[in-house]
Amino acid sequence: MLDEKVKEVIKNKSNEGKLDVDSFGKELIKNYEEFDLFGGLLTNLKGADGKKLELSYGDSVKRTAPVKVTYAYSISKFQGDMDFMNNIDAYNRYIKHIEQKEKQDIPQSEQHSAHYYYTIAIDLDRIGVWEGEDQSEDVVSSKEKANRVKALLDIVRTLSRQIKGRWENLSPIFVIGGIYKIKNPFFMGCIGAKETEDGKLILDTARLIDCMNLIPKGERENTLCGILSGYFANEQEIRENLQCKSVGEVFEELKKRVEEVYAVSKA
Repeated sequence: MLDEKVKEVIKNKSNEGKLDVDSFGKELIKNYEEFDLFGGLLTNLKGADGKKLELSYGDSVKRTAPVKVTYAYSISKFQGDMDFMNNIDAYNRYIKHIEQKEKQDIPQSEQHSAHYYYTIAIDLDRIGVWEGEDQSEDVVSSKEKANRVKALLDIVRTLSRQIKGRWENLSPIFVIGGIYKIKNPFFMGCIGAKETEDGKLILDTARLIDCMNLIPKGERENTLCGILSGYFANEQEIRENLQCKSVGEVFEELKKRVEEVYAVSKA
């Protein structure tokens, strides 16, 4: 847990009840990727003696996240499916004897599956950089910056989550974006899609092309598009209009471009 790590850093960095904010912030960025990428706000910091620490400036230690993630918006209709659950074996062996129940209670759980779209924007200039009161300073090497961004891309590519005891696959079936000099999430809110009766998707390619045209001409060629086969009813149209590669190829290309931004080799 980051809370325990923060306490350890405070213990090492505090001196006579006063905490150097810049030194503390740089230590967190250097050693804890989650604070570097997703930021945080630390208030009411206390020393080893339990007393509130005086800070070298300000009333908190804060870092604005270089990685921004929007809400995930569903494009699927809500079905309201229910799952009725029981365990007859547990009832026969235990529940009816211990709890003296003549009948078994059957709980029910709401089940929901859907397609979602969301946007991730990463400010590569701010990864591994502590922004203090007066100046900014690189805290980690360019190679470490690249490794942190590439690790995040790998996580997004293979994202999954355990929900109600089951592993659910949350990896993307369509991606579009790139690395741009202009810091703007050009494709945020530009996904227009709907589901067909058989559960496949129809993607509005014209809308995406219009969004792509908002990118300055010199930057448009940096756009990458990836699609996973079998999910879209208009897959051929998507591939032709957007020059799509596979999702895996797009992530690998993005990782190479991240290395180029930080001027580091894969090795």
